[in-house]
Parts: sequence; C-alpha cells; structure tokens
Amino acid sequence: MDGKHAPGEPGPVGEPAGRGRVRKALNALFCMVAVAGIGLSVWAIVTQVSDLRARAESREHIEKGCGGLVDPDPVLGLHVGTDRVELADRYQVDTARRVSNCVVYRVGDPGTTYGHFALTLTMYPANPNADERHVALDDEPFDLRRGGGDDVAAAADEAVPHPLGDGRLGEYESHLVTARALCADGGDISSVEASAVAKYADVATPEDRRTLAVLARQAVERAAEEQGCSTELPALPAEFPEPAFALRPAAEAGGTCAWYGRLIAAEGRGSLPDRALAAPAGKASSHDACLLALGEDETRRVWPAYEKSTERPRDLEIVLSGSPLWMKTETLVGDGTRGVRTGVLGRTAIRPGSAGTDEFAWWASSVCDGRPALHVMQVAYPYDRILRDRLEPVFRAYVDDATGRRGCTGVTFPEASDFARS
Repeated sequence: MDGKHAPGEPGPVGEPAGRGRVRKALNALFCMVAVAGIGLSVWAIVTQVSDLRARAESREHIEKGCGGLVDPDPVLGLHVGTDRVELADRYQVDTARRVSNCVVYRVGDPGTTYGHFALTLTMYPANPNADERHVALDDEPFDLRRGGGDDVAAAADEAVPHPLGDGRLGEYESHLVTARALCADGGDISSVEASAVAKYADVATPEDRRTLAVLARQAVERAAEEQGCSTELPALPAEFPEPAFALRPAAEAGGTCAWYGRLIAAEGRGSLPDRALAAPAGKASSHDACLLALGEDETRRVWPAYEKSTERPRDLEIVLSGSPLWMKTETLVGDGTRGVRTGVLGRTAIRPGSAGTDEFAWWASSVCDGRPALHVMQVAYPYDRILRDRLEPVFRAYVDDATGRRGCTGVTFPEASDFARS
C-alpha cells in the first residue's frame, strides 16, 4: 500500500473521509461567524460611542441655547427620545432680555430636522409702563381649513387653558405648559413666565406633558433666582386632566363653563350656544377660558329669523362650512393683562381699570388679590347680531362667576349702550 485510501475507507487516524470534510467546513464556518461577530461587536461599540458623543454634544447645545434653565436629558427624552438635536442659531434664552427663547430641532436622516421643543422666557418689569409688548387675543378658535362638509364647530383647534393645581403655578394646554413666578415687591422684576412647548406634530402624551411641566417650573425657578426675584413656587399637581378639543353639550358644561350651564338652566337657551369646551376652574388661575358654539343643526334652526331681521344676511352655507357661530369668554390676571389687544388685527388696546367694546369684543376689569384683571367676551360675526338682546346678561353672568371664584373687587362693566347693535 502507498498510504492512499479509497473513498469511504478510514483515514490515517481512523476517521472517515466524509466526516473530515464536514469538520473542515464547520471550522471554516465557525471562523467566519467569529470574524463576523467581532466585526459586529466593533460596529456596535463604534455606534454606541457615536451615540454617546452625539448625546453629549446635544446636551451642550441645549444647555447653551436655553440659558442653562432646563436639564437637557428630559428635553432629549420627549417624543420617545433622541440623542441628536440642533438648536436654531438665531434664538437663545437670556434672562437679561424681556422676551427670549430657544428652539430645539430633532435630527433625523442626514440633512433633515424636525420640530421637537421650545422654551420661551418672559421677564415682566416692575414698572408696567416699561413693557411695550402687544398681545393679541385669539379671534378664531376653530380650524377653518377643514371645511368640506365637516361640522366645523364640533372641535376646537386648541384646548382651553387648564390650571396647574389651583392655577397659582400656571396653566397648560395640549402641547404647552406655562409656569409663572410672582416676585416680591421692591425689585426690578414683577414676575417671570416660562412656557415649555412640544414642537412635534403629534399630540403630546400625558408623560410628555408632565415632562413639559417639570421643565417649565424648573426654568421659571432658575430664571427668577438668577434675576433676584424672591418667590415661592407651588409644587406640580399630582394629576393633569387630559385637555379636550371636542365641544360637549352646553347643558353638561362644568369647570370654566359652569356659569353658562347655570344660566341656560335658569333663563333658557333660545339662540345661545348648545356646545361648550371647558377646563377645570382654578380659583387662582391667571388665565382661563370658556368656548361656546352653535352646532350645525341649531344654526339652521335660528337662521330664518336672522335672515328676516337684516337686509344683507351672510350665506348660511358659508357659515356652516367656514364661519361658525361662536363666543368665547376669557380672563387674564396680573402681568398677563399688559398690552392686550383685540378686534380685527388686534388693533384695539384694552387696559386694566377700563371697560368697553370694540367690534366683536366686550371687556370688563377688576382687581383680584391685589392684581389687575381683564374679563373679555368675543362673539363671531354675525352671531353678535343674532344674540343682540342677550349679550349683556350673558357677559354679566360670566364676569360675576370669574370674579366671585377669585374673590375679585372693583369690578367695572361696560355701559348698557356698549351692547347695542344696529
């Protein structure tokens, strides 16, 4: 024998030739898997290091852009979370300025960014005459772009403000939380306000809303301390009721619209709204509102009488598809009353201590716990014509409730003639 063996015969060490070939193949496979595993491990490490570096850079961006007023990690944790953000270069929070903000963008695929978070800081000077800002009240609560046969007045474009606790700390809506610090007398600053905003398209989750509340309170506390504003902030509430957009039957109205439910129960509704959007009523709220509207069926019911009362009535189908009949009552207390404007294009200033009307708005004023307050009612055209004889009693019922809940004094109402319409 020459040492060779036939196929199937035992090899030199007694191993079948076929089994040897299998073992060689397995060894080669194991080597390939090992090499691949090492490669994947190296890639995982590289990716992890890259993510850690990106997160560290993102934290630095937030610290710098938002003036060190909020912790970066909760900001990064919003909307499921991200490690990569950029900040708008032209915005930066600065407590030395009256109004400043930072805007954080979430980084996606290379070259793309998405809305993520914003912080707005407002410093109110102790001298109200030094505050030259103008604040226009929202004069269109519904998204008129929907149209197309939808019941436009079924849901509001935004929720009405909900109080943080009893309202002393601030308020929140579906996508933002505003915290407020009132400064002790004698300093340069009257109050500090911080709004934390979710800038992404999705509705904020309850968890994100609570995170926004933590960030807003944190920002206002740090800004107040930095500017020597002596204040005591209430703790965040244990619960955050979910803000609603859909209007409910007015007869069931509670919270900030409870006064309206009582009014129509006592005096009847007639042509008044049959729908309401309310929030919990905080006795110390610096900003709250009640939105009321007439649904499609009720609009059709009252329209014939209106058409007979005017020479040039608006087309009913236009009203139903893009110009709903609504009214909104709103109260502002404290420094939020500064620079408030209403009317078309916000051209009419309404000031604490005054009362009156302009176009489709009426306002009264009072003093709540030593702070100025404004109480406003806006009514859509031509609903103000339809409700001509009921505007004054409705407004008085609202103001009585808003001032009574807060213990306000020195109430100034518009004149009866201010509610007359030709």
